[in-house]
Amino acid sequence: MQIEAVVSSKGQVTLPAAMRAKLGIQAGSHIRFELRGSELVIKPELPMSAYRGILKGYDLGDIEPPKEKDRDFE
Repeated sequence: MQIEAVVSSKGQVTLPAAMRAKLGIQAGSHIRFELRGSELVIKPELPMSAYRGILKGYDLGDIEPPKEKDRDFE
């Protein structure tokens, strides 16, 4: 999908609605800009809620660190 846009005098560009919808970009979404040679790449940043349950079903073993002994205060 290729769409042309015009940069405003303030350096702003409107992301086309079709691309925003396809990438799930909404008002308030965070995006990342990357320069790759002479190309500008725009990537949506996933909210932390997108990672919820990502490890469900995996056996992570005992990942709880060992607890330290309580300290005696004098």
